Amino acid sequence: MGIQNQEFNTDITNGEDSFDLKKLIAMFISHWIVFVIGLIIFCLGAFFFIRYGTPAYKINSQILIDESQSSSAGNQVLKSSSIDFSDLFDMTSNSYNELDILKSRLLMERTVNDLGLNITIYSKGRIKSLELADAPFSVKLISKVDSIAERNYTVDIENNIIHLENSKDNITLQAKFGERIKLPQYDLVFEPKNGQTSTNGYKINIQSVDERVDDLMTKLDVQLTDKKSTTLALAFEYPNSKKGEVILQKLMDLYLLSNLQNKTEIADTTLKFIDGQLSKVTSELSGIEGNFTKFKEENKLASVDQQGKDLIDNVSSYYNKLSDLQVQLSIVNDIEKYITDPSSKRIIPSSFAVPDPVFAAGIGKYNDLLIERDKMALSYKDNNPVIQSVDSQIENVRISLVKSFESYKQTITTSLKQIQSKNQALNSQVVTIPKKERIFLDYTREQNLKQDLYLYLLQKREETAISKTSTANSARIIDPAKSDYLPFKPKKPLIMLIGLMLGLIIPGVYVYGRNLLNIKILNKSDIESNTRVPVVGEIGNNPEGISLVVSNNTRSILSEQFRGLRTNLQFVLTQGKSNVLMVTSSMSGEGKSFITMNLGSVLALSGKKVLLMELDLRKPKLSQNVGLDSNSTGFTNYIVSESMTVDDIIQPVFFSENCFIISSGPIPPNPTELLLSDKFNELIDQLRKKFDYIIIDSAPIGLVSDAQLIEKHTDASLYIVRQEYTYKSQLNIINELTRERKFRRAYLVINDIKTKKGGYYGYGYGYGYGYGYGYGYGSTTEEKPHFLSKLFGKRK
Repeated sequence: MGIQNQEFNTDITNGEDSFDLKKLIAMFISHWIVFVIGLIIFCLGAFFFIRYGTPAYKINSQILIDESQSSSAGNQVLKSSSIDFSDLFDMTSNSYNELDILKSRLLMERTVNDLGLNITIYSKGRIKSLELADAPFSVKLISKVDSIAERNYTVDIENNIIHLENSKDNITLQAKFGERIKLPQYDLVFEPKNGQTSTNGYKINIQSVDERVDDLMTKLDVQLTDKKSTTLALAFEYPNSKKGEVILQKLMDLYLLSNLQNKTEIADTTLKFIDGQLSKVTSELSGIEGNFTKFKEENKLASVDQQGKDLIDNVSSYYNKLSDLQVQLSIVNDIEKYITDPSSKRIIPSSFAVPDPVFAAGIGKYNDLLIERDKMALSYKDNNPVIQSVDSQIENVRISLVKSFESYKQTITTSLKQIQSKNQALNSQVVTIPKKERIFLDYTREQNLKQDLYLYLLQKREETAISKTSTANSARIIDPAKSDYLPFKPKKPLIMLIGLMLGLIIPGVYVYGRNLLNIKILNKSDIESNTRVPVVGEIGNNPEGISLVVSNNTRSILSEQFRGLRTNLQFVLTQGKSNVLMVTSSMSGEGKSFITMNLGSVLALSGKKVLLMELDLRKPKLSQNVGLDSNSTGFTNYIVSESMTVDDIIQPVFFSENCFIISSGPIPPNPTELLLSDKFNELIDQLRKKFDYIIIDSAPIGLVSDAQLIEKHTDASLYIVRQEYTYKSQLNIINELTRERKFRRAYLVINDIKTKKGGYYGYGYGYGYGYGYGYGYGSTTEEKPHFLSKLFGKRK
């Protein structure tokens, strides 16, 4: 039998097809308009972002922390004394500590308060507003509450009248310069600068100091320029270069001022303490010297003998040691008064008469906490958690100092008792000395003690005064705040590159994702990946909706495609005998009747006698397309009638003298039973004798089983698949039928291929041969026989 006995393997390969770069590129090219639109949108977006985005300037500065010159000339004198008071004035700077101070919240808060940065004035533009570094007016905020919510106001000035609006709070006010404007959270006062007036529109942003501080702290960065260096590099980001320079410079000035004020404050406290002690010692020394002078005058004493002198020298040596201990004990007692009272917040001299470095460090830490609390008290109330936290630290340090001083006093007391015991032994030897000499010795000892203390205090007072006057800041600005000439954000080349990339990537993802998620047949790969049933013809889109596109004089693209289908069928059907073709599909609307009618027409044009049979008994449409009444005599009449002959139901069609039709006739209640009738078998046999081709328009096979009943009478079955209409899953219907051999010879006809989509094959739908036409088997009709011969085998 030749080709009739040939069967096709319709199993689908397991797994995914290999990646096809050409197919992917063809898919993208077929949707070039999407990429063009994407590039236009994203490139315009990048342009507008660059044009109207908020710029960011980087302001840089450098501060040198001079640790080698941390002590002043006065402090160098202190280091040479027996008791080291250098910790009071020589606060050796640590670069990492200074870095933390520069990044501290307190310093930024002082900067915000001094410059009024929580109020930002913008010049209102058509699209975006620009922050002003020097606005023609200033705004003073009089807060009514501790915490305020951020608000934006629109300000227009006309004839020195201020128009203030806020849509969120539904505020519309008018006021003059200098007049107090009362608002729910605060009051505002506008003041002109240097008599400037302007009619431009402005926008004012008002936020809490805390919120503004948080915002600015995120834009400040402080780093060491090098691990071995003590230079700090400050970098600050701000949208207005001039205002950013002002903010960073103010921050550094406040840092230097705070650093100097801390040292001066400690020096002032020390001077006050020394002056109090000096006044007390002066009074005591004056009294002792007066009594001593009176005693010598009354007893006419000018000198003592050598024995008494030697004894006095020994006693004086121990009394000197006793004097030193008493001085230390006296100073410790005075300092202890500062720390024994928990409510006292007075700064104490950090190492005064206390040579032990542990106590010096503890006193220094205590003083630093007191100074920090005084600064925070300017911004916070006493019940604020921040103040309470510092108070807790002060109390812990104070308790630690109290315990340390108790231990230290015990040590001094023990030493004092030992010296006193030795003095008592020496005093027992002095009993031989005349009473007057003993009294003389007592006066001398007491006078020397007070005189030493007096001279010591005078020396420390002068040294402290010199230190205060000559105190130099351990930090200095080596590079003032300076902004870069151009903003570092947004980066124009990078933004345009991102826009260009997004303009390609987003459309690419859209096209690829749309294709990936598609459930309908769009291109050749959709068919190849879901079925192995051969494609015997491809019919393009019929934009005009004409039922008959093939006639004797037509040379349109669609007519040439049907002629190509006719040529391909020559390799499928056995020539020289009558052939029965069945046209079916998975569902209604895929173009069965359209394919049947035009295939019949193109076969009739070749001189063959063709019969069209309308066996879609449930929803007939073919008879209407050829201009017949749907209720005309047809197939159902013949089957149920005992006397009707075949010639009674055959009717000519208007478009060809070689083409005829048998309509479905009246719609029966039992279509399946009619197709199972023996009379239907006889009808097919009689028609084969009369016609070269019998084309049966059957019901959709995906809905009813009529096509399966008809298939046994056919020589080939054409399964219609419509682009963008047939679901991929519906190809499983024909796969299953061919695999179970219910359809012996099934072929696909692709209908409604749209050239504007890039073609059914995804790389354009080309046409040759006059108008040109392509069927997926070659670029010319001469190539088709060779390809189909390999696909279907040679004709016999």
